[in-house]
This record gives sequence, structure tokens and C-alpha cells, in this order.
Amino acid sequence: MFTDALKLTLALTIGGTTIKIPGANVKSLETDIHPYGFTAGLSFWVSSEKGRDPLFSKFVTQDLIQVKLDIEPNLKPKGTKIDPLRLQGYVTDKALLTELTIENVNLKGDPVLYRHYRISFADPASVLWRQHFPCDLMVDEDIKALIDANKASGVNLKYDWGMLNNKYAINTLSPGSPDEGSSFYDFIVWLAATQNGVLRYDGQTNSYTLSGTKGQEGDEMAMSELEVADHRIDFPETFRYDDRFLNVLAEDPQKSETNRSTAEKGLRRDVLLRIPIASDFETAFKLESKKQKSRKHGVTLTHRRYPLMTYRPGIVVKFEGGLWSKKIFLQGKKYRVRDIFLRAKAVNDAPDADHNMPYTQYQMDLDSELELKEDKALNLPPFKAPSYPIYVEGKIVSEQGEEGEDTYQIYERPKFKLEIPFVDDETQAEIDQYTEKIPVMDKEGQSEKDHYRVKIPLFEDKQVICPFEPLFAPGHFYFPAYRDERVLVALDFHRARIVQFLDWRPGGRLPMDTQGNHILFGKSDESKTSISHIYVDNKPQLNMKRSSSKDTEIIQLQEGTIILQTKDESSS
Repeated sequence: MFTDALKLTLALTIGGTTIKIPGANVKSLETDIHPYGFTAGLSFWVSSEKGRDPLFSKFVTQDLIQVKLDIEPNLKPKGTKIDPLRLQGYVTDKALLTELTIENVNLKGDPVLYRHYRISFADPASVLWRQHFPCDLMVDEDIKALIDANKASGVNLKYDWGMLNNKYAINTLSPGSPDEGSSFYDFIVWLAATQNGVLRYDGQTNSYTLSGTKGQEGDEMAMSELEVADHRIDFPETFRYDDRFLNVLAEDPQKSETNRSTAEKGLRRDVLLRIPIASDFETAFKLESKKQKSRKHGVTLTHRRYPLMTYRPGIVVKFEGGLWSKKIFLQGKKYRVRDIFLRAKAVNDAPDADHNMPYTQYQMDLDSELELKEDKALNLPPFKAPSYPIYVEGKIVSEQGEEGEDTYQIYERPKFKLEIPFVDDETQAEIDQYTEKIPVMDKEGQSEKDHYRVKIPLFEDKQVICPFEPLFAPGHFYFPAYRDERVLVALDFHRARIVQFLDWRPGGRLPMDTQGNHILFGKSDESKTSISHIYVDNKPQLNMKRSSSKDTEIIQLQEGTIILQTKDESSS
């Protein structure tokens, strides 16, 4: 712990009104700052001795409170430009801790002289998006469009990731289950984690960037040994296993395994995939393997004073020159500031101490964690993976035949890229050398070439593609789903599949007292063939009837009787 003077600038905006709180009125501050955002809490006094408390009436409402806090050392080296450490976000919870009045004195109006407030706040996305649980479906769009359509207001999000521009036939946003929902914030972090991307927050501009690579930019600064009370070098656990990918196809099973230099013989992590095209499987294997990144080492600093330099996540630091020994492990290496942990309490926390001054003395604990500048391991917050698939009802689409006919249609799958997990810009050049950008179907037209189209009424009749496959029947039964048949569709992030048929075909259902079974062929009442097995007087009866307009043929087998009949009903 050390004592140092901090200059704080605090502004609260409520309902369009900005209220500034002088820095010395802030009596406690704690914050954890990360590359992806921050959490913070502080307490402060507001005086109403000489005038009305401008905060109170707005503070007690449920209006959203926007916070802007700048932290900087009060005394700076002459000629040195130091950017403040800026935190901008929204209040999550708040409290009115104390209302001070003068006791035993009868003052006119019985005024409150001081109020002691406390707020907790965090970066905009973690506050707003954690209460945002959208469900959406887009077709023939890119992921960026899905995000833009659902990110809501209050969060400034930028993009620097080519993968987000790839179009997919299906893009589904899941809100999770009703009891355990996954928020939009979870979705964004999950997307970055699974696709090997980066979510970066810039407190200076109060904006986020979704990027495909971990930026190597950042101002390089030499940290004085006078800043550091102690340092520790942490060597995290290393991956001791190889990844083995197993393609579970019955006709062409495949296996691919990494060869890590750090792996122990026999240790592996098996991953099961079902990818019909061999080249897609190899690409998925390469990309997933790239995602597993071990950290080499990190540095934890215990600070002696508040840094007399621009200091925030992303700043690159060198430990050399001055009083640093040339023999220490840190020499010759560059480190990026990753996390900052600050706890500060005013030396004098009385309501009138340094009242309305821009700075005051604080007792502080300040620690920070640094990583190697070239470290490519992802820095992301904890998240809950979105729950896929989600289930919605749909209706089969067919353009064959006349309107009202129970026809079916087999569509060819559009040539969007197959969903390959963990695509990032960093590995794209290598992938392009390995294989051309892969369409959904290969040059021979194999794999999931054929599909149904299903319109989803909940989402403005948008049409999703589902594999044209036997589903629950063995392959020798060929009964494709017909136009407007109600089906239950499982929507994954980029895929859809029919999982259940929900109604009987018109004319297909039999009265219960017949205890019958029925197979109905054909596309309309005027062009069909019906085969039924029913009970008449508790005796089985088999019927077959072919209808083509007015022309009908009947075969009927019942107790002691076989009936064969052909008839033109128009002549009767």
C-alpha cells in the first residue's frame, strides 16, 4: 500500500443533465480494468450547505446514469504528457449511504448538509447487453448484419474482422432457455472465443472493436524501476496433449492429429465432427488447432506509486535503463498491459476534507498484470455459451405443381461457405494456400447438395434450408415432406434441420373406431392413391384406391371377398 495524490474528474449524466463531482469529494474507488472492459465502484460526498444538492432528485429515480471518470496523477513531470485513465460506462447499482444534518440545533428548514453516495458501474456493453436477450433469424446475410440488427443503442461497436463479412444461408441468434438465458453479451464473447477473435474495449473513445487478430500496436514506454515495488513472473500451465479430430461419417471416416512439441505421448483431446466433405474437415482441423494457444509467461507488478506515464490496457512497457538490472529476466522483452487492479481510499474521508478540490491524497493498492507483446492467447471475459439449437415451427415450401397441391420440391443448396469453426484473419492466408474458399458443396456436387426450403412464420416467412434426408424412416421409404406441411425446425447458428413432422396430411387421418392405418400417395384429392388397413365388424379389411380426376380403380380384400373395380365416376 502507498499514499499518492490523484486528480479525479467525475461526471454523471442523468436524463440528459450532466452533474460534475469535484475529484476530492470522491472518498473511495475500486476498479478492475481489462482489455475487454471494466467494473468499478466509488463513493463521494455532495454538499448542500450553500445550495441545493443537484444530484439527489435525479439519483433517486430509475433513470439510466452514465458515468465518466478520469484518473491521473496530480503531480506530473514537467514537459510530460500523460493521458488520464478513463472509465466510461453505466451505473449498475447505487446507494445513498448517509444524510448528514445538524443535530440538537433548530435550523430553519431542517436542511441536509451533506449526502454520501455510492455507485457501482461498468463498461456499456457489459451493463446493457447483459440485460439483452434477443432472438433473431437472418438468411443469406453476414454475421455483421445479424449483430448490427440486434446490438441496440448505447454501445459503440466497430469491426475489423473479415470473417464477419462472410455470408451464410442461415444466421440464428439464440436467447437461451427461459430459465437460463444467454445474453447478447454472452453471444458476442462466445463468437469471439469460438471463432478465435478479439473483443477489445477502448476507454478513451468508449468503443469496442471485434477483431480477427490480437493487435500488436500500442505505444512503447519505459517503466521506471521507481514505479515498481515488486514483480512476479508467472509461467502458466502448458498444453501437454495433442488434438485429434475424428470425422464420424460412416462412408469416409477421417482422423487428423496435431503434433505439439510440448505434448506427452498418449495424451490427447478427441473432438468429434460430422463434416461430409473431406477438404472441409481438414480445414476445420487446421483452424481449431490454431485456436489452442498456450501463454508463455506473464508479469504481475505491485506498484510503488501511481504511474507517472500513460497507463492503461494495451500500453506496451519495457523494463530497461535507469535502475533496472541488465541481468533480470525482463530485460530485452516487451510487455503489454493486460489487467489493472486499483483500490484507493481517501486519507481523510470526512465530508468537508479537501471539499470541492480537484485532487486529494489516497491510500492505494495498485497491481497490474502484463503479457508478452507477441502473446496471441485470447483475453475474454467469462461467458455462457448460447443454447443451440432453438426450435421453431415452419412450413415446407414447394414451387412444383399448382397452388393447393401437396407437392414436394428438392432445392440445390446455395454456394455459401460451409460453417467452419474458428476462422480468423491470421490464418486465412494459410488456409487459402491449402484450399480455395470452400463453397457449401464440392465440385462433384456431393454432400448436402439437396435440401428442403422451410418458411418460418415467426420470422416474416423467411426461408431456411434443411437437408433433404429420410429423417426417421429407413432409406427404402421415400416420402418427402409436402407443401405447407407443418414441421419443427432446429435452428443452429448457421444450420437448420427438420426434427419433427407436426400434422397429418389432409385426408390421411382415419376415424378412431376403424383402428386403421393409412398411406396416402399423390399430390391432390383428384390425383392420389390411398392404401388403408381398417377393421370392419372387428375384421381386417385392406383397401387400395387410385384416383385420377373421375377415373378410379379399387382393390378391396375383406373376409371371404376380393373386390377389383375400375370406374369412370363421370358416367355414373
